[in-house]
Amino acid sequence: MPTFDEVHQAYDERLAKSRPDSPRAFYEIAVPRFTLMAAVLPFAVGSVLAAAQGGAFSWPIFLLGTAVVFLVNCATNAANTYFDYETDVQNREFSAYSGGIRILVQGKITNRRHALYFAAALMALAAPLGLAIYFFYRPTPWTLAMGFFGALAGWFYTSPPFKLCYRGLGELVIASCSGLLTVVSGYYLQAGRFDWAIVPVALAMAAGVLNVILINEFADRPSDARSGKITWLVRFGPQRAAQLYQVDQIVTLLALLTAPLLGLPWYAAWGTAALMLVPAGRNRQAMRAGAWAGDGINQITLNTFAVHLALELGLLAGLLVAVGLRFLGN
Repeated sequence: MPTFDEVHQAYDERLAKSRPDSPRAFYEIAVPRFTLMAAVLPFAVGSVLAAAQGGAFSWPIFLLGTAVVFLVNCATNAANTYFDYETDVQNREFSAYSGGIRILVQGKITNRRHALYFAAALMALAAPLGLAIYFFYRPTPWTLAMGFFGALAGWFYTSPPFKLCYRGLGELVIASCSGLLTVVSGYYLQAGRFDWAIVPVALAMAAGVLNVILINEFADRPSDARSGKITWLVRFGPQRAAQLYQVDQIVTLLALLTAPLLGLPWYAAWGTAALMLVPAGRNRQAMRAGAWAGDGINQITLNTFAVHLALELGLLAGLLVAVGLRFLGN
């Protein structure tokens, strides 16, 4: 397992590949790889769930919606990099997967405000695409409400005057937007209605992504506390946060196990739970043993990503099977 010093060296070597003010530097602050897990895959799960329940699947809505959630999430990441600059500068305890996107700290974007302009441009690109969904495909108040909520919550996650993650609300924003909102909006834009089947899926996603955020906060806790960033790790401490992490895993698994009662295909729900069970059990043991202290946090973080990705891909695969079975049945 790499030590923190080895992690920092590897991270610096990776950043060295980004030339100052290059397209790669701006690509890095948008963090598309995290956007895939935090926004695109949950949106796809919600969209395919609507098709699995017998609704017609609209490719234009899906492609437009995917572009919107992708751009909004990338804009949020870039804005966070800008507004979190002072916190990231003093963070030397970060793990392999935490500590912010250190492009600005390393001076890879020489004028820091260009990062903010880039974030605003991404958000501006998302706006007409979202409005196109509203005007041409789904002209309902819910379409606008979900779009505006996601964009505003993401932007003010670190942006003044609200700076939600500095007030102990950041975790709720992530769970609400990357867990609940993406699934619900994906379903609603396809089906034009809500359904009870969304509830266990959205709950599982919210609890899962909350653990992704929590595990990233362990290594960042000292610098977050120094900068006045009231994350749940700062507020509750690592012991209670480790207990919450274990509760979140139980919530995710229980949501999947009970999901067939609300209309989710049993093989999609239980198959996904089976995929997650062994790695989730390992994570529980590691958290109970206090492996989050020191360099052990690197492996737990990677394992947490793996569990959440198994949740998303397992559900998506199971629901695609349901769509295929419905198609063959017709």
